[in-house]
Amino acid sequence: MVGHIKLAGLIAIFLVVFFPSLTLAQDVNFGVSPAEVRINDLPPGEATEFELTIRNKDEIAHVFTFTTFQPPEEERREGRTEFPDDSWISFSSPEIEVPANSAANVTVTVTIPQEQKWAGEHWETWLGVAAESSDLLAVRLYVRLLVSTTPAAEARSNAGLVAGIIAGIVLLGCGSYYYFRRKTKSE
Repeated sequence: MVGHIKLAGLIAIFLVVFFPSLTLAQDVNFGVSPAEVRINDLPPGEATEFELTIRNKDEIAHVFTFTTFQPPEEERREGRTEFPDDSWISFSSPEIEVPANSAANVTVTVTIPQEQKWAGEHWETWLGVAAESSDLLAVRLYVRLLVSTTPAAEARSNAGLVAGIIAGIVLLGCGSYYYFRRKTKSE
C-alpha cells in the first residue's frame, strides 16, 4: 500500500515539474477598463458606442478575444433582466493583438431594434475579455454592461387639437359660404 502512495506522489511531482501547463493556467497579466458600463435612456431603434481599454502588463504580446456572457440571475443587479439578444452587441474586432506593456482600445456598439416592446427595459449582460491560450485553463475578465431603454411614449389625447382643427374648418367653410353668397347677391 505504501508503494502505491509513493508511486502516486512521484507521478504527481512528475506532472507538476514536466507538464506545468496541465496544472496551472497561463499567467497572463492584463486588465480591462472600465469595469462597468451604464447606458441609460437608449431609445429603441438607436445605437450607442463606448470603448473598452485592454492593458497588457506582460512582457510579450497577447491576442485578446471578446465575447458576451449572460450572467446567472443571482449575479445580476437587482431589477435587471437578461439581455434579450447578444447579436445586438458588436465589437469593432472579435480579437485584438496588444503589444507587451501597452494598451489598446476596442469599440463596442449596442443597437436596440425599433420595436416598442423593448421600451422601458433594464437589462444586464457581461462582456468577456480573454487572452488566447493553449493552456487548459485561461483567465477571463468581465465588464458589466447595464442597459436601460427609454420608457414607451405615452399616447396623449389629442382631442383639443382635433377639435380645434374641426372648428377652424367649419369657420373657414361658413366664412367662405357667406362671402361668396354676398358676392353673388351684389352682382
